[in-house]
Amino acid sequence: MSATGEQTIVDPEWENFFREKGERRRSLRHLLGEMPIFSLLRADELKLLASIVHVRRFTTGEVVIRRGTKQSGFYVVRQGAVNVVRNDADGTRQVLGTLYPPELIGEFALLDDHPRSTSIVAAEPSELIGFFKPDLMEIMVTRPGMGCAILLRLAENMSATLASDYAELQSLGYPFPDQVVEERLDPTTS
Repeated sequence: MSATGEQTIVDPEWENFFREKGERRRSLRHLLGEMPIFSLLRADELKLLASIVHVRRFTTGEVVIRRGTKQSGFYVVRQGAVNVVRNDADGTRQVLGTLYPPELIGEFALLDDHPRSTSIVAAEPSELIGFFKPDLMEIMVTRPGMGCAILLRLAENMSATLASDYAELQSLGYPFPDQVVEERLDPTTS
């Protein structure tokens, strides 16, 4: 009933349309708040962020990021899955890994615009959330505390990624300069 006592008639088709949009916005804010990179943000900052990010849908086989292009930001896998791929010398596509929700893709691009070394291709129908360098720069100017919170978590995430990659390379037997120096100084290795 309305405030005037009249019964409100709601068209279920339109009611669902508007309700879904509102629920989706809330779930986007909720998802962003659960992501480590945005975990320091307050509710009002998450609301602002949800209005800034770019939700993109990709079909199976569609290229999300092409190898060799300059990076401008990162994506978060919201639904579906994407493959990290590289073409071999003979042109065959090699899948190096698959990323699932809520993994990040290309987070280094917020600080570094080097070209991508691999391509990202949708492994199935997928929805990704994009956050790009111009968005971060605008936040840094208009809401510096929010920007610093994002950068802090980004730096922590990048450090963890580098440490993991370093450990993986070590396990594969790649020598690093500090190991070579230690081996030269160790008299038992001569």
